[in-house]
Amino acid sequence: MISTQKITTSEVRKYNKNRIFKLIYNSNSISRQEIADTLGLSLPTINQNIKLLKEEGLILLEGNFDSTGGRKAQMITVNASARYAVSVNICPAEIRTSLIDLSGEIKDEISLKTEFSTDANYGIKVSELAYNVIRANHISEDNLLGVGITMPGVFNSDNSMLIFSPPLKVKNYKTDNITRYIKYNYIVQNDARAGAFADYWYAHKNENALKEEDLEEKLYLMVSDGVGGAGVSNNTIKKGEHNRYGEFGHMTLYPGGKKCMCGRNGCLESYLSTKNISTDIGLTLDEFFEKLSDNDEECNHIFDEYLDNLTTGINNLYVIFDRDVVIGGVMARYLPAYEEDIRNRLISKFSFDTDAGYFSLSKCTAKRADTGAAIMFLTEYINSI
Repeated sequence: MISTQKITTSEVRKYNKNRIFKLIYNSNSISRQEIADTLGLSLPTINQNIKLLKEEGLILLEGNFDSTGGRKAQMITVNASARYAVSVNICPAEIRTSLIDLSGEIKDEISLKTEFSTDANYGIKVSELAYNVIRANHISEDNLLGVGITMPGVFNSDNSMLIFSPPLKVKNYKTDNITRYIKYNYIVQNDARAGAFADYWYAHKNENALKEEDLEEKLYLMVSDGVGGAGVSNNTIKKGEHNRYGEFGHMTLYPGGKKCMCGRNGCLESYLSTKNISTDIGLTLDEFFEKLSDNDEECNHIFDEYLDNLTTGINNLYVIFDRDVVIGGVMARYLPAYEEDIRNRLISKFSFDTDAGYFSLSKCTAKRADTGAAIMFLTEYINSI
């Protein structure tokens, strides 16, 4: 159906300005002519928008490209220091805070070893840590997009209440116990979702932003002490009807099986939690994988069973959703050496033809994964330009 709604001149101008900025943002450096060629816009339109973006402090005009026979073209780059966002990651025994610039690069980090608590002093500690990283880097209020806070657990529909968090040992915890002390814009997000969002965003960051079609949807299975997940499509996290989309760790793997932290039995998390191959057997993860590389018989047996459970979970997700599945979290950093084994197991378990190309491991570092909630501010801001 053809739309008859008229587009105003101001809307066209805003649309072109946003397209130009996104192309600059997703390029290390670019010239006016390259922008014109890529977007199919006239050089006067390019020059007008470059002037506006420069005046707003969002881009830099620094240096020139090597000459190809004529006048050297000027380099245009994004001004990464134009805006910032802060991430605050709340863990059972630690608060981790990061400052990221407009390009998503981590500029500073501060952490505090402290046990999670429901008393007011804990909320004050969180706010002070966020303020400290802002003040230490002399970030003005106008240049700060907001503070993204992550917590492990299941939230209500608007993330104003943490309904249940086994890692933090709380139920029905109101997040304003923390956010009331934050004077900036803020969001609160599940930690696994935020980590998945970070991986998705960094993986697509340097793709040509002028793809008019939506970016593909990916499923994330985030495996650490806890097991969570997310569905991310076009830089948007899927929520589901009850804001529980992606709670893959609580699929039933073995009815009546091992006790899960949620109180039920046989959940995927019970079998994929990294505790199964670390603290539950008296080892650290590093020690376990060192023994595995030394062909320790007991560790080989435990890990064979672990990979069988992991690939059953991945296969179930793929059968249901028919989407790419990415393994993230702490576990992803230990699995590259076993990727071929995982693929072979997935091929043998799938009922139809597949080369298991739908499966991949997250390339996102732990520090970058921590910035997911802050990156949400970046995407919102970039889309608004």
